Amino acid sequence: MNNLPDRCLLTILRAAHCRSTHHHFAIDALPLVSTDAGHRLASHLMRHHQRYLAGAKDPDKRFRDFHNHVIHVDDGYWGGAPRVAHQWYDRLQKYLRQERWSDAAHAAGVLSHYFTDPIQPLHTGQKIEEKVLHRPIEWSITKSYASLFMQWKTDPTRIVFQLSDGPGWLGDAILQSARVAHQHYETLIEHYDLQAGRVDPPAGLDRVSRGCLSQLIGLCVTGWARVIERAALEAELARNCPLPHQGTSLACVLAGIRVPTQVWLRRIEHKVEQKKVRNLIDEFEQTGSVSKYLPSEVRVLEKVRKVHRREKEFTKALLARKQQATVRILEESIPQEDTVSHEAIVAQEASVPLHGIVSFDSKREPQVRLHVQDELVDAPSIGKKTAARFAEIGVHTVGDFLSATPEAMAEKLATRWITVETLRVWRCQAILMCQLPEMLARETQLLVGAGFATADKIAKSDAETILTAVQRYASSHSGLRYLRGAEPPDLQRVEEWVGEAALALVRQKRALARMPVQVSTHENVSKAA
Repeated sequence: MNNLPDRCLLTILRAAHCRSTHHHFAIDALPLVSTDAGHRLASHLMRHHQRYLAGAKDPDKRFRDFHNHVIHVDDGYWGGAPRVAHQWYDRLQKYLRQERWSDAAHAAGVLSHYFTDPIQPLHTGQKIEEKVLHRPIEWSITKSYASLFMQWKTDPTRIVFQLSDGPGWLGDAILQSARVAHQHYETLIEHYDLQAGRVDPPAGLDRVSRGCLSQLIGLCVTGWARVIERAALEAELARNCPLPHQGTSLACVLAGIRVPTQVWLRRIEHKVEQKKVRNLIDEFEQTGSVSKYLPSEVRVLEKVRKVHRREKEFTKALLARKQQATVRILEESIPQEDTVSHEAIVAQEASVPLHGIVSFDSKREPQVRLHVQDELVDAPSIGKKTAARFAEIGVHTVGDFLSATPEAMAEKLATRWITVETLRVWRCQAILMCQLPEMLARETQLLVGAGFATADKIAKSDAETILTAVQRYASSHSGLRYLRGAEPPDLQRVEEWVGEAALALVRQKRALARMPVQVSTHENVSKAA
């Protein structure tokens, strides 16, 4: 971007062709591209700048899929931006391989929109105040863009964007940037001066707001520059040859010819937007709410969010009905006198052998992560050194561990820190991991630590109750040690536990109905089949 035609073209595009923040993001990222492959791709984007800039606004103008422009961080990262961004990235790669340069420029522009939208705080959440403030704040940002961008450029502590090298780098980048932007969501809403912004849009942003926004604009342009570099590199690897370099002299001339038209269009668009903002504020001042002049983006998001909430409520109710039906099967399928309570076995007599009571057959349950034939080191909470201690007393596998009594093992181990109670906890963790599909060791540790030590208790408990207890325990010293930096489970994962626990109990009950129950000689579990 150091030759004269490139610099001239960038100046013309900034001065006349950029009519929105998305246009500015798309253009201002190009001089920040630093790799040779990135420069080659950037030359095509500048050569086909009309389609590039058109693509940058098409999600708002043509597609109007506003639910794909957001990542609502506090609502389980709801929003379709990562998914749609991956789709357009794949299209960009396809067009580059086919040398459809104009289509590639358009796809890159569209991708830039879905990539940068979640870096704007108002796209990371939704509060009632947004009905009034969303359009005025965005208008103030648009009219302040040049000064905000310059503030970032002159800030010696400015932040920049770096991409990961993992396979899901694009989606990860969008989610991470949305998390950063959401930290400024409340600040932007609380600090915006609606009345000042009505008269003079830049005046609506105070010093604090401008500081936040300038850094986020820096993330947008540097992040998009990194995406261009990565896209160019992957395209050249797929083509097995470099992208051709496009000259921009003719593009510079054509852009200059279109300056009067572009300036006129920008003035018209800005007058229309200014009128919309004033009408919205007037309606709010007169009625206390916004309905007639509610931005279409907010209106669409409200409708989609309502559908999303209804779907979550329906799914939750459906899971609750399935859970109730499963519990009913558990209670009615086998007579009470022929039933051995798994919770009673674990809580009252942890030493009862489980080989004939709980099905740990890896052939019948291929999706579980732990089986009785596995080495003991694979069980939760038991590392290599601890497993070596158990091996010295003849306990080598998970089955050996579950068959032995905690009292006998504690006596043989003769260590102060491996107590009978500790062994009972480890035993419950191992049983859960053997019973429930796809259980991680840390998940069993959190469940047992939170007081849900058996499949029976999990199946008969409400998912939200379990989640509250697990999250409380996860914030404790022991819980944090088990998590090791990982995120605690969410409600959807807990609901899966409840369903799988209920199914595990059904399988256990059916197994008990087909075979004699092996019981301990201890009096508290003396019932025989």
